[in-house]
Amino acid sequence: MTDRSNENLAPSSTSPAEQGLTRRVALAGAAGLVGVGIIGSAGADAQADDATAGAEEPSLYDRLGGIFAISAVVDRFSDAILTNPKLNVNPALKEWNETEAAVRLPGLKFMRTLWIASLAGGPFEYTGLPLEDAHQEFHLTADEFSEVGAEIVRALDYYKVPEREKQELVDAYMQSMPEVVTSTE
Repeated sequence: MTDRSNENLAPSSTSPAEQGLTRRVALAGAAGLVGVGIIGSAGADAQADDATAGAEEPSLYDRLGGIFAISAVVDRFSDAILTNPKLNVNPALKEWNETEAAVRLPGLKFMRTLWIASLAGGPFEYTGLPLEDAHQEFHLTADEFSEVGAEIVRALDYYKVPEREKQELVDAYMQSMPEVVTSTE
């Protein structure tokens, strides 16, 4: 990993994000990919078309700053989730936070980092439990799922992640809602 992957770590970073569309966004090992089409201009000569066709836009993973920037965001939102009063209303979450977090949170942060890196098109494969199995015991509601999403957004804002990348990551996160939400209360 190069030093470039640390660009988005500092909250005061003013470095602009690289421009480009997401090459792919994978959901927790899902096979579905969002492809990027290469658009050639009508009337351009063959040499210009070849140059355009060879250029590939950076993935969301790269535009977020790579594994170190993603892990910093995960670290921040994971800690915030533990103390979020809206989430601690859920008895199963509150109990986990009080009895399991001290031992299990470091591993959970690793798995969340791996999941998001995979989700963002990074060179990683999420190998944890299926999301449905991992969250079943918590009986999460749609409001609780949204509040976790809000903590993710607050962490992305803290690190000044550009709006486009933030929105792409939130959109990908929202696609996991059917796997995570199991309660209608």
